[in-house]
Amino acid sequence: MIKIKMRKILFAALLAIGFSACDKNESPVIEIHELGYENTATVVQGADLHIDAEIVAEHKISTIRLTIHPEGEHASIVQATDEAHTWEVDSVYSTKYVGVKNTDFHEHIEVPATAPAGFYHLHLIVTDMEGNQTTAEKEFEVLIAQ
Repeated sequence: MIKIKMRKILFAALLAIGFSACDKNESPVIEIHELGYENTATVVQGADLHIDAEIVAEHKISTIRLTIHPEGEHASIVQATDEAHTWEVDSVYSTKYVGVKNTDFHEHIEVPATAPAGFYHLHLIVTDMEGNQTTAEKEFEVLIAQ
């Protein structure tokens, strides 16, 4: 009888340890600290968009992908008259940040003077060496150059 109780207790303990190990978040963690001019989430046409994010990847960074696209759901976005004047970004950083557990992602993205003013959506997608992936998103506004 005591052996059965001990087995049940041992089984319950191992089960609890197994579940707690599975609860550990092994996906990369992304925290965007700064976006835009003086962290205002704005950038002027023809200037650089400042991005600063802290990335922690327990299984080391494999790639960082940055995508930017117009935020079409907002009524205040100015629609481009033709495709030649649209602005989108899709960049993969697969050298500078690869193989590290934590890094400061600090980049300046050139915004063309022809980029339509309005709201945009930024996605920062980090994939680690185990294939775990996390996305951080922020909205910013492109302002008309004065």
